Amino acid sequence: MELPYDKCQRELQDLLKSRYPLIFLRSSEESRAVNCAIAAHQCLIGNLNIKSGELARWSSIDGFQRLAGEDTWQSTGSAPEPNADPLVQALNFLQKRLQDQAGKNPDSQYTYILPDWSTLIEPNCHSTARKLKELVIAIEEKQPRPRITLIVVGLDWSIPAILRNNVHIQDLPLPIGEELYQDVFSVVSEKTGISSEEARKLSEQAQGMPLQAAVQTARLINARNLWSRPQEAGQLLLEIKKQEIRKTGVLEYFSPQGQELSEVGGLENVKTWVQNRQQWFEQDNNPVMRPRAILLEGFPGCGKTFIARAIAQEWRVPQINFEISRLQSKWVGESESNTFQALRAIEASAPNILFMDEIEKAFAGVGGDSSGVSTRQFGTFLSWLNDHEFPIFFIATSNDRTVLPPELFRAGRFDEIFIIMPPNTKERDEILQKRAQAYKLPSLPSQTVSFLVEKTRGFSGAELDKLVKEAIYLAGFGYLPTEAHWCQALAQIVPQYRTPKMQSLLQKYLMLLEEGGGKLASAVEVGFLESLVIAKC
Repeated sequence: MELPYDKCQRELQDLLKSRYPLIFLRSSEESRAVNCAIAAHQCLIGNLNIKSGELARWSSIDGFQRLAGEDTWQSTGSAPEPNADPLVQALNFLQKRLQDQAGKNPDSQYTYILPDWSTLIEPNCHSTARKLKELVIAIEEKQPRPRITLIVVGLDWSIPAILRNNVHIQDLPLPIGEELYQDVFSVVSEKTGISSEEARKLSEQAQGMPLQAAVQTARLINARNLWSRPQEAGQLLLEIKKQEIRKTGVLEYFSPQGQELSEVGGLENVKTWVQNRQQWFEQDNNPVMRPRAILLEGFPGCGKTFIARAIAQEWRVPQINFEISRLQSKWVGESESNTFQALRAIEASAPNILFMDEIEKAFAGVGGDSSGVSTRQFGTFLSWLNDHEFPIFFIATSNDRTVLPPELFRAGRFDEIFIIMPPNTKERDEILQKRAQAYKLPSLPSQTVSFLVEKTRGFSGAELDKLVKEAIYLAGFGYLPTEAHWCQALAQIVPQYRTPKMQSLLQKYLMLLEEGGGKLASAVEVGFLESLVIAKC
């Protein structure tokens, strides 16, 4: 398998060979991206016998510095003058290079690396964007066509409209486990004596981290003398990986934890669907057959979040939560940047479960925002969901899909939509006994279970859990609940299905099931759901 860095370097080399004038190298790792651009230039020179005209990088302090030897950079005398616009000065320098050198040596390669210009040239920087476009046009129209390429390096770029037709976007993804092994952990293996098997395991655990973060973590492991204790080294690596993923601002990382599907009460149709597709998710021979996404829609407190965690545990993959409340930023352009960075981190951490709770909070009202930020984010996410080729299983939950854009439900977007309703008779029996067991109660008498099941019709899973805890509290510390305690606990809980809002949702869900807008997550109990509808006087 071609590593992301090698693939990006090869594609950059092809772009240089094809004389592309302006490239946006999109990456969250500036140093790695700059090194990739340098390697592409040098490989082009070595492989095609093209003369090296100049390879230079720009900084806001020193201006352009040319590569004069291995790791040796020399000033070009282009440092920004005080009180002058450094970008305008840089563009003037490049214009002069085009006229004086690149234009006179069309068979020599001139490559200029421009870190953070994607941040400095914003959509409203009209004069700077126009000056850059005029430079690109001058490169394209000069005869004979010179070999001069500008490579903008950055995390994301809200490209000014006048430049969009002139920029080629090239992505450098985060490193996968094999790249981290080759660049970091194989070196550690040679120096410390840990087995290559342990080194590869650590590199797989580090997948999803930037290269520099993996290097720094390896140094921290060394400082704490943990190489001889691989389990502790792996735990430290996991903690730092969680921090790195949190830095996206919208993601939370959880290693497989909690209970498997067998510990989930009810929801048999969901569990069967997931178990039947586990092998398809794990296989790599036919990626198009991997399950991609499900929507869990239904009553609050009925197990949507709980079963998502159970699926991650069942499949032995991490769960990455897309934190909806953090998705949008008050800073213009940062929201799109966060979204892009988050998606790259999700890909790099594959295989995983991507979980988005209450998806309507993120995308309700798309198209109505004046800034267009939500609409662009929604479009970016939908395109990614449709096109990515990674072993990533997306689970979204919703209480009411009617507020979501209809294009989210286009055929093929979700493999299946499950409607999750209050647990039926059999499920309440199962949930009550599992929750009692979880709280260290002895097995409940059958007559107590039958009584509780009868009295809790319409209760959600969360309300059944609350019922068990409340009965334990009423019994007192160190005592078991009696029938009187169970009755007291029942009297203190008013099930939410009786509220007008939940009754309205219940009617919507029943209509969706009737129209084929989803499958019931639980086994059918004839007449049960209809019995929850409260007749209006």
